[in-house]
Amino acid sequence: MDGETLVDLNQPVEAVSVAPGPAGIASVEVRPVSVGAEASPLLAQGRTVTVSGAHFRYRADTAVSGPVRTRTWRVREGAWGLTVPGPG
Repeated sequence: MDGETLVDLNQPVEAVSVAPGPAGIASVEVRPVSVGAEASPLLAQGRTVTVSGAHFRYRADTAVSGPVRTRTWRVREGAWGLTVPGPG
């Protein structure tokens, strides 16, 4: 989130949710994989969200895409933007 790491690449997560938040900010919820007791979700807000790790799929506007290793979402006025890698 805006250059801040929420979860280290060595810590597996169950899911990451990104949704429009107040005042043009993305609301992010990271649900770590629970080991024993249920893990509490991590909550954050920002204008840029990058998800990286082992190959994963993501759903945007009901369409499932992937697998990918990294995706970045940027908040834009009136819309979400998805940055995808170029060919090569």
